[in-house]
Amino acid sequence: MTGPAGPPPPGAVTVTGSANVQVGSGNVHNVITLAGVPAPATVDAPAGLDNLPLASAVFEGRDLAVLAAVLDSGAGGAALHGLGGVGKTELAVHYARRFRDRHNLVWWITADTGTNVQLGLAALTARLQPASTLTDAQSWALGWLQTHPGWLLVLDNVEDVADVEQLLGQVAGRGRVVVTTRRNLGTARWARLGLAPVRLGVLDRAASVRLLHRLTGSDDGEGADRLAAALGDLPLALEQAAAYVSQHDGLGFTGYHRLLTTRFGLVAADPGEGSSAQRTVASVWQASMAAVAGRSAAAVRVLRVLAWLGPDALPEDVLSPLADDPVTLGDALAVLASFSLVTRGAGEVNVHRLVQGVVREEAGADAATAMTLAVVVMRAAVPETPMTDVAGWPRWNQLLPHIDALTQHAGPGRVTVDLMDVNDRAAAYRQTQGQVAAAIDQFEQVLTDRQRVLGDHHPDTLTTSHHLAWAYHAAGRTPEAINLYDKALTGYRQVLGDHHPNTLTARDNLAAAYLAVGRITEAVDLHGQVLTDRQRVLGDHHPDTLTSRDYLAGAYHAAGREAEAINLYEQVLGDHHPDTQTTATELRSIRNKDRRRT
Repeated sequence: MTGPAGPPPPGAVTVTGSANVQVGSGNVHNVITLAGVPAPATVDAPAGLDNLPLASAVFEGRDLAVLAAVLDSGAGGAALHGLGGVGKTELAVHYARRFRDRHNLVWWITADTGTNVQLGLAALTARLQPASTLTDAQSWALGWLQTHPGWLLVLDNVEDVADVEQLLGQVAGRGRVVVTTRRNLGTARWARLGLAPVRLGVLDRAASVRLLHRLTGSDDGEGADRLAAALGDLPLALEQAAAYVSQHDGLGFTGYHRLLTTRFGLVAADPGEGSSAQRTVASVWQASMAAVAGRSAAAVRVLRVLAWLGPDALPEDVLSPLADDPVTLGDALAVLASFSLVTRGAGEVNVHRLVQGVVREEAGADAATAMTLAVVVMRAAVPETPMTDVAGWPRWNQLLPHIDALTQHAGPGRVTVDLMDVNDRAAAYRQTQGQVAAAIDQFEQVLTDRQRVLGDHHPDTLTTSHHLAWAYHAAGRTPEAINLYDKALTGYRQVLGDHHPNTLTARDNLAAAYLAVGRITEAVDLHGQVLTDRQRVLGDHHPDTLTSRDYLAGAYHAAGREAEAINLYEQVLGDHHPDTQTTATELRSIRNKDRRRT
């Protein structure tokens, strides 16, 4: 039996017949209490009071001083925002524990819903002074925070800022607040809430490798580096990988890396024994993706396409075919950025490679549609003439990583006709940039795909055969080039006819290959035939005709027929051929040789 309640303490306001009373107006709650419950202002927190969660014993790559400097700068608090799994909660826990002695109370609230915020406030009251109802407890805790400076309040995993906005306004200026969230509201919005934004990115590679070493005990440096790269240096993914490796003897970093490629869905959803299934790369983004789906169908479409491209630095205008207008596209990207699923800057968009993997994995029946859309945007974005359109070369440099990623994700079984075309053009661009080995690899794959899908005699297949022969020739593999030129030329004649531009170009290139291996007579004869045909079909002054004249002049020169070579070179120079500088150099070389002879 408890005795009768004593008189309320000094400063208390006795309230009867009501569970909750606000004294004052607006966002200011004054001292409130129930009969017999001390006023919040009269209750001091016990020394060292906190309810902090455990902090990982292994903590790498984060400087707590950065967050401390933000909070010491006069800002009312900090908003740690970034991609799910990037380590926002872990940073907040370590900061709170490191600087625990700076505060008279440190209180942690899981703030993913409004209800959990209320429960977190009620739990604070329960630790300081029991109250009769949940509503009373929330109000009492709020009153305590308003009347006691010097505390630290962590609002972890805020999904909707509306759940904490009123609380932030009511306690502003009394203590320090750290918010962790996947939401990126922008500097202006955070400032209105009294918070300084701190964007948390992935770890640097050295920290990722150290984390893997410390969590597993393995000293495989190369394997750790490759695995960290594959995981995009995301802390949660690194911890998940370390747990899996530690529980599977003999697997190692290399084995886990292999599983990422062959069984991504399995390892992405496996947290390891003893870990929460909610703490995996497959689950942490589900809430954000669901929220995006509820806000913008366009944003979902954009994210699904981004999942098939490279992770970094895609020009945003490449995505234009996915929206009716630039405003709609901008809004879709803004929604994705607000949930930290992408980052934007300088007209480019980036998405973490593991977000891409999860989106592809979960697309299900929609995966084929998303991949097809990705091909559509790439086909529309690439310049048409990679060999001669110099102005388009910077664009190619931007797009190549995305073309390669799309091709890799698609795999041989899902390569479309348009994707073959994109890769054929990409290989041609690589050859113009001196990347001959890479161009050959890409041409060979396109040729294999086109032969399988279109057949040996389709014009596109013949074009790739021709391009690959050209690349072999540039690489010094001239016998292979001649063999492939012959096959392409035979096909062109059968499908397109003897005088089609592609046929004539193949004949000229075959003659150039003959010249390279010393078959000079054959080269002169074939170049002469092509020049005659081009003069008849295209006229004397067409650029292709001038090219043939230039090639024949070079063959004459190689055959020792300098007078004929000089005559043709002078004709080319008189017609202002695009290769005038090269032609002039050849002409000077011949004339100098003639002078030395005389």
